[in-house]
Amino acid sequence: MTNHLSVVPTFPEPQLTVVPWPDDVLEQLGHDPLSDYVEIFWVSVLGPTATLLVRRLAKQLDANPAGFTINCADWAKELGIGDKGGKNSPFWRSVERACRFGAARRNGAILAVRPKLPPLTIRQLNRLPIHMRTIHTEWDTEQQSA
Repeated sequence: MTNHLSVVPTFPEPQLTVVPWPDDVLEQLGHDPLSDYVEIFWVSVLGPTATLLVRRLAKQLDANPAGFTINCADWAKELGIGDKGGKNSPFWRSVERACRFGAARRNGAILAVRPKLPPLTIRQLNRLPIHMRTIHTEWDTEQQSA
């Protein structure tokens, strides 16, 4: 008979202290991670899992503006991305992807998360499918006329 022991995944950092990464310009021009803009356009850049991670972290920062600590293994399970640990796990790749695209930055066990995400850059827009670029142009036009 096989004994199925629950294996706790290990990550480069077992816990992360999440703090806000404020930016005065983005406070004026940026988009809330929970906004439709992020859901529609940033998901193409970050990917669905990193976008969900950033959105969940931003929501927690709203409730805990001074910051909070997460257990990486628990969050991986809560996000539905499983028990696999390590630097190549879906969870850790999502953290690194959020950092690569400027939604967050990490220094050891400290993860600073932007409370507002910037509008997509020209390069990011050019990587969107043509129909998404059209939608973005219409979105931009509507926002400027509002």
